[in-house]
Amino acid sequence: MSVDIRLGMLLRQLKMPTVLANYQKLAAEASSSGQGYAEYLLALLDMEYNRREVNGRKRKISEAHFPVKHTLDEFDFSAVPSLNQTKVLQLAGGEYIKGHENIALIGSIGTGKTHIAISLGMSACQLGYKVRFYTAAGFFWRLLNPMVLAGWSHT
Repeated sequence: MSVDIRLGMLLRQLKMPTVLANYQKLAAEASSSGQGYAEYLLALLDMEYNRREVNGRKRKISEAHFPVKHTLDEFDFSAVPSLNQTKVLQLAGGEYIKGHENIALIGSIGTGKTHIAISLGMSACQLGYKVRFYTAAGFFWRLLNPMVLAGWSHT
């Protein structure tokens, strides 16, 4: 059995698709530039790690079940002058999560509470945290419905 076939089998079993897709190209580049084995291996593993980080963030965003994808870049802070933009942007850094603090977004209809909540959730996903988005009604329904908490379906 050839080295390429064995390597392909092992990389699939080890679930290293980025290494599998790039090892030959990087080997040729390393050979032509006189790069050492350690640098070649580091470049391959760096690519694999970076791909996993990107995929992990995408997975966290998907698993959060946001109704739409919003970011703070899209938010019009001038529409709500009473909102402290500096504080909101500071929250996006995630320090409140590390400090085990809660955030309550309270305001009239149409003031951007959901947009900010989703944006902060998206920021938390980008920082590597697991997030789950609920509307207030959905959250209270889950709290009050013991079958949902126990994992039962009402269908």
